[in-house]
Amino acid sequence: MDTLSRREEETLAKTTKEQALKECDPVVKAFAECATGRILSVAWACRDKYKAVQECMVIQSVYFLFAFHSS
Repeated sequence: MDTLSRREEETLAKTTKEQALKECDPVVKAFAECATGRILSVAWACRDKYKAVQECMVIQSVYFLFAFHSS
């Protein structure tokens, strides 16, 4: 297995994040709607939606990296 250069690592990280955000768009939008108009209360009022965004991002990132590695 070849190692990646710093530039390749940065490109892969950026591409992975972009792909995950694209796939998680509905979840991110739900969090954004919950957070709209809130300042401090967003921490507890939207906690479940924030956790859903985090979970989605991790799942999609792992899925993308697995697909990248398999190709």
